[in-house]
Amino acid sequence: MSLFDKDCGCDKRDDRRRDDKCDGCVCDELRKLRSGETVDLIIDGEEFADLIFACFDKKSCCVTFLDDDYPFIVDCRKVDAIRVLS
Repeated sequence: MSLFDKDCGCDKRDDRRRDDKCDGCVCDELRKLRSGETVDLIIDGEEFADLIFACFDKKSCCVTFLDDDYPFIVDCRKVDAIRVLS
């Protein structure tokens, strides 16, 4: 499969998506993370590095990370890019 294929695998829906409103490729990737994984985020052009994933709330689309043991909460629909480091 090529990145240039028509749907590149992104058009497939699974049962987890039917009952939540958190749409978009970044939300999909954040939904797959396991607690403790380290990520970098870009939000409105600003980079937030070495955040530790805590949880994803599919009802509110809020994603909670730890930043130096302090909660960092963001709406997954506001994240421009994600880099999974671990």
